[in-house]
Amino acid sequence: MTMIPPKTNRRFIFGLLVAGLVGKIVEAAAPSSLLRGVADIIEDQQQPDIFDSRQLQQVDCPSITKGNVCRSTDGCQWNGRTDGCGAVVTPPPSPEPTPAPTPLPTIGSTPQPTPAPTEAPTSPPTSPPTNPPVTPGMGYCSDGSSECLTVDVCACATDSLEAIFERRSRNLQDCPSISSRKDCTRTGGCQWNGKNDGCGPVATPPPTNTVVSPPPTSNPTNPPSHVPTNQPIPSPTSAPVPAPVECKCLGLPSSAPTNPPSNAPTPQPSPGPTPEPTSSAPTNEPSSPPTNVPSSAPTQQPSPEPTSSAPTNVPSEAPTSPPSNPPTPNPTSPNSYGIGPFVTSASSSELVTIPRPQNPGSQSQINCPHLQVGLKNWHDPSTWLSSSIPAAGESVTLPENSKVVINQAVLEELNVITVPSSSELIFGEDAGGAAITLDAAGMDVQGALRAGSETCVYDTELTITLHGSRPTDLDIYGKSPTATPSYKGISVNGGIISMHGKRHFPTWSRLAESVRIGQNYLLLQEQVNWEAGQEVLLTTTAVHDSRDWHRNEVMTIDYVVDNPIPGVVGSAVHFTSSATYAHVANNGYQAEVGLLSRNIKIQGAADDSEPTDPDTGGCTGNGHFGVNFKPCPWTSTTGFGGHIMVHSGGKGYMEGVELYRMGQTNVLGRYPFHWHQLGNACSDCYFRANSIHRSFYRCISIHGTHNTTVSENVAYDVDGYCYYLEDGVEEDNTISFNLAAHIHPVSNVVADSGGGQTITPFVQSRDLILPADATASGYYITNLHNDIIGNAASGGWAGFALPVLHSPIGANRDVNMRPGNRLTKVFDGNVAHSTGWWWSHAGAFYSGGSLYYSSGDDTLLEYNAGRDQSKGTRSPCLVDKCVENNNCGSYCYEGERAWYKLTNNKVFMTASPSLNSWSGRMEVIRFEAHDVALGMEALQDGFGIDQLLVECRSGEEWVIPGNRPDYVSANGFFWYDTGQGHIISSSTFRNCGARNANNAYDTSPTRGCDTNEINGCSSGSTVWGFLTHSDQFTPELMQATSGITYEDCGRRFKLVDFKDNNTPSSVSGRAQNWIDTDGSASGLNEPTIMASGLTDAGNWWKVDSNVVDDPEAPLAFIKVNDGNERGLGHIRLRWKDEIHNTVGNGSSKACTPSDNWQNCGTCYNGSKVDGSGDPYCPALGRIRHIGSKFDLTNDPTGGLPITANAEVAGLTGGFAWLLQLDDGPPKSLKIDQIEVDPVETPMVLAIPYDSGTSFSITAHAAYCSSCVETFFAVNSVDHVRASQGNTYYYDEATKLLYVRIVQTPQTYLTDWHLWNLDDLNMDGGPRTHALDRFTFSGITLPSFAYGPYLQIDADCAEGAISGHCATTPTYVEPEVCPPDYIQVSYDKCCVSEGSSACYIPTLPPTFSPTPQPTFGQGDNLVLNPGFESGLTDWYANSGLIQIDTSQAHSGTQSVLATGRTSTWNGPQQTMIERMSANKTYRISCWAKLKGTTSSDTLKLTLRINDDVDGTKWLGISNTINNQDWTLIQGDIAVNIAGTLTGIDLYAEGPAVGVEYYVDDVSAIEVSSGGRSLESARSSTQPQHEDVEMQAASGAVVSPMFALLTVAPICLWYQWK
Repeated sequence: MTMIPPKTNRRFIFGLLVAGLVGKIVEAAAPSSLLRGVADIIEDQQQPDIFDSRQLQQVDCPSITKGNVCRSTDGCQWNGRTDGCGAVVTPPPSPEPTPAPTPLPTIGSTPQPTPAPTEAPTSPPTSPPTNPPVTPGMGYCSDGSSECLTVDVCACATDSLEAIFERRSRNLQDCPSISSRKDCTRTGGCQWNGKNDGCGPVATPPPTNTVVSPPPTSNPTNPPSHVPTNQPIPSPTSAPVPAPVECKCLGLPSSAPTNPPSNAPTPQPSPGPTPEPTSSAPTNEPSSPPTNVPSSAPTQQPSPEPTSSAPTNVPSEAPTSPPSNPPTPNPTSPNSYGIGPFVTSASSSELVTIPRPQNPGSQSQINCPHLQVGLKNWHDPSTWLSSSIPAAGESVTLPENSKVVINQAVLEELNVITVPSSSELIFGEDAGGAAITLDAAGMDVQGALRAGSETCVYDTELTITLHGSRPTDLDIYGKSPTATPSYKGISVNGGIISMHGKRHFPTWSRLAESVRIGQNYLLLQEQVNWEAGQEVLLTTTAVHDSRDWHRNEVMTIDYVVDNPIPGVVGSAVHFTSSATYAHVANNGYQAEVGLLSRNIKIQGAADDSEPTDPDTGGCTGNGHFGVNFKPCPWTSTTGFGGHIMVHSGGKGYMEGVELYRMGQTNVLGRYPFHWHQLGNACSDCYFRANSIHRSFYRCISIHGTHNTTVSENVAYDVDGYCYYLEDGVEEDNTISFNLAAHIHPVSNVVADSGGGQTITPFVQSRDLILPADATASGYYITNLHNDIIGNAASGGWAGFALPVLHSPIGANRDVNMRPGNRLTKVFDGNVAHSTGWWWSHAGAFYSGGSLYYSSGDDTLLEYNAGRDQSKGTRSPCLVDKCVENNNCGSYCYEGERAWYKLTNNKVFMTASPSLNSWSGRMEVIRFEAHDVALGMEALQDGFGIDQLLVECRSGEEWVIPGNRPDYVSANGFFWYDTGQGHIISSSTFRNCGARNANNAYDTSPTRGCDTNEINGCSSGSTVWGFLTHSDQFTPELMQATSGITYEDCGRRFKLVDFKDNNTPSSVSGRAQNWIDTDGSASGLNEPTIMASGLTDAGNWWKVDSNVVDDPEAPLAFIKVNDGNERGLGHIRLRWKDEIHNTVGNGSSKACTPSDNWQNCGTCYNGSKVDGSGDPYCPALGRIRHIGSKFDLTNDPTGGLPITANAEVAGLTGGFAWLLQLDDGPPKSLKIDQIEVDPVETPMVLAIPYDSGTSFSITAHAAYCSSCVETFFAVNSVDHVRASQGNTYYYDEATKLLYVRIVQTPQTYLTDWHLWNLDDLNMDGGPRTHALDRFTFSGITLPSFAYGPYLQIDADCAEGAISGHCATTPTYVEPEVCPPDYIQVSYDKCCVSEGSSACYIPTLPPTFSPTPQPTFGQGDNLVLNPGFESGLTDWYANSGLIQIDTSQAHSGTQSVLATGRTSTWNGPQQTMIERMSANKTYRISCWAKLKGTTSSDTLKLTLRINDDVDGTKWLGISNTINNQDWTLIQGDIAVNIAGTLTGIDLYAEGPAVGVEYYVDDVSAIEVSSGGRSLESARSSTQPQHEDVEMQAASGAVVSPMFALLTVAPICLWYQWK
């Protein structure tokens, strides 16, 4: 468990861990992406494959793992990409040049790619060889040259620019004066545009009188190799610009999502970010951004690498280790489909694994329904009772107990066809192969409707056309007496529909290579059995998708070539026309290609299905990225296609069927396919391998039905939610391997909003019977207890919508269930793209939006698409509160909590968050986001993210309305401002953050993204953002990270105050904090606390000269290992309710002294001043660290402002926090919302009070009026600091009250002790742990519980200001350091600033020669309490005791009670010389059972003898177990009538023969009066004065100095 990063005594472990990473870093130092892209050079030259004449076989070279050691003399050669080597049968006679060895990366750096060659060979070949050797970093060109300078990126001399642009489907308009790529030089006003398609203009050509510099030789993160020093090294004011270079061939840069490097030499990295100056005054702080911070360490697990193929536009960085998949070979035929690179299914993702369906294989033709004996022929008059074939317009009922087959087209348009329950209507096959058609107004299937079977594929073309006009009597609920289930539909009314068309596999695939404009074929990753004449959908890879603006295409197949590049490309599909748009495939993502045609087709008629009120365009809405078009609302309301409904116990089995012009807009239940209220009766039903397109209302609805399967379907051009769980009760269904594309809002009413968190709710109406359809998306998952696997969503308001329903709706509204709290089954391998346009928070995966019945009329639905903090909350729970408590809204306690789990999902090309969750604990494992505005956002306490890859800009062109991608952010992750709990581990951010003048972390000229209009980003983009606009909502201890990696990122951190840009600052801005457990996020590569760097916070976070300052954010990076017990804590202070109740109360007038806190407001969520200019949230006092380093001389601000919203987050483990209120010391102070790990890091608060003040200090539990712990006074600060947290000390010398603040359980305070975050709950309730916490990926954050509080009541005379003491003592700064030392930090004293000669405190003497600190020392009256001195002072109370080194609660050993023949046998110690009569003692020990006994009771007993009453036994007990150490603790009063003659302490209790361990025994006096603790000590031990310590000079040192002496005790606590 990790809460606060390891402390000083763990440094050697951290060092070993870092050292262990060196091998991994060196191993990962493969050739960079400079090697990529050579394939595109000869794409149009039809050259032989590089490997062709070498007879390359598709095998690895096992001894060759890196491209930089790939030599043909080894029987291997480089394969033109970064994925290693390939074998050659006959090595060439002369070896290729061996590249220089890769320099070893430094500790803390990101793995670096191999340097590229800095110049061409001096003697190029005089004639092109047949197959010239290919050297890493060099290309292979059509002119035979193998030379390439990678310092500039142009072209082969013989390639014309026109050909290059033509191949890449671009217009020749950027550089009209450039006739060939060899002339593409920056001095010619052109530059390479970031892809393999030529040049682009530059605004100002650089000067030509410069020298060429080698390209950057490191990964774009480019960290320095050393630890930051105390002084910055200034960067050069200008960098020389290289002269133009003519390229012989194309060499790609290591990373260029936008523009290429300027070829300026990389400045020498400075040592690190600007440390805090040694002087407390900020005069020495630089005005420029900090210099280079060391980059992050590698992630905890290696990031998956690009496998056998590179993307069309290469990713920003070479893989960190060799690829896991073998290289993809090039085609061997000169007439092939190019040289790639190609994307395979195995190489289609970098991190996640996207599952694909299994091939069903060939199907035998057996048990064909139409080949049965005894069938009756539709076209035989004798079949019918009327002895005539049904006529046009006639309603037809099949004869009872008959099976009627249709073997040819039915030419008549019929009315409704009824199939009785005893009959079947079967489609046969025309003997001549002619298509079969059937036209009808509808069908009522009470028996069976069949076309083929599972074992008999139906081969004939079959078309069923449904006719009927839209009813005019539809009501607000979408119901009509006219629209019966069989009206323009197939009503499976208790019967069976079983239709099995040709099985095409897969029904959709992904591109293996990008499709260019004008291209008439595409390559697929998988082999398909599609046919000529079928229609195929190419999904968009643009950012936006709507009717008004989209880039989807439907094309007709000309022919298909299987396996065109054996083992690499599955199929080549040729079309009868050419592509109008480009469709992208790279190794991060690829467009989907779906088959729309099937041989069985059910459709709505052309003349009565299309809407009569289409959107004519021209409507405007909220602006999005420079454009403001939107659909015209309340149009396209009349679409009325056919439908299929399985109900009343019916069954549905559909595969290989095309549904076209289906669905009836705003008609309830009339969808293309609908399972209606079947419960568990259709568990074998399925809807698979079908297509739905041009649907006017949804795709497939699963309604009140469970355990069905919807799989491998293709849906396109759909109004309303497509794959649809209707009422929220539907569970245990499988929705897998489906494609949804081009999804539209119903009636064109779209939730179009700006940047806020709220959207005006939509209310049910006649033209929007489900108001949630304003956010229509590919998938509508109202209940997560289903298997959602391997699906893809293109377009829609979101891709996957997970709305929150507190209660089911519709026909199931009375079911006692909370759908929003149902747990995930499997949510894995899903992909969404080209979505999220209409709102800045509409994530491609969107867990939000609340659907409920409106309060005014509980029959009408209302939908809030935005953040709804009442009806839109989730609380996944292991216990069904609806059943257990009959109250679905009951609180889910810590031990009952569950997490939604999403794994292996991906998002790309989305101008909003890839995932947004407003509510609901969630674990997101393995998630990729490419080309997105924001990697992820979540507002929930308990959100864990592991293995996240965010590539904000991949280098692909952003196809977007308005052509302004630079209006779109490139943000990685945002921390929110209150009530959160986020832990992120093993995650990578690539090409995120704006490229600006600050190169503190990365000097690469391609870092982040610029503001170009091809694939740029907004100038305010940042990898990490903190919301800092609020004085009302402020951060606790909410966020932690580990294993963070940056690849070519720009700005890393930003405090985002969208109201006032942090001027003035806010409470939330000043309190920002972040636990960087391994320093990988900060770049310091050691445990770090990252916190606010706002100047208004004074030196609250800038605690020493080693604090690293990032002025751009601004942030301060505090090194945890620079102190012994550094950590974080949070508290809320309340001293006067009338003040605190004004926070966020809505009043427009700011409170001033004259208002007396009446009719005014304070501390709002954004606004900082009122109309008169008065601040809403002024300082009412200050809190700072104790010690002269933080006095007004060194920190003129006085410390962190305390406002009416008096929440404080700060560094713990120091000397103390000093609270000073402007109105004087508070008479009553309540402290709650406490978050701290009490064992790991002490939090001490000091408050000045005048002499004569007495105190009553108590701790209170929630919901328990008798649960009160009264604190008792001790006589030094070190007593307080080392206590169990229930003591206080008043220092007369400095007039300071000291209290240790500890986090306590919510509902009990029994057995008071320092509870740690792993302590188990003891009140028998549903909680697992005593303290609330959030644990994920080995990191634990404390979470405060509502209710418990600490109360400090001061008995002082009240002053003129009510609630405050009349006098405030003159403040005297305590001396926190011994003589000859100065305070250098909030927790440390050294000889001088920067000195390593620091005071090392020693332990106070103990009552036994214990060699190392153990639990309970200090006031402990027990000798050798931890058995570290063996059995000294201990003996057996019968039975046997022995030292055991295999078990220890602390230290190295414990005592084992064995050989027990009575229950009272155990270890014993005589206490007569250290305990007194009529005193109360708190006794305790830790115990654990040995052996197989799982639990038993252990008792700690005092045997007391006096000369009047004789012997009595008083004890405390607790249940212990054989798994964990358990604390036994309680108070015993030694009250006797006579003289104490004997007193012994011993352990007893478990059954005879049961062995147990005991450790860390303690006995501490807790009663007031009588003999002092000091005099008790003097009876047996050398005296140790806690009140004062004599220094060598003889001077008296303040008790504050004694606080240092207990630090090693706390160090010991860390090992517990």
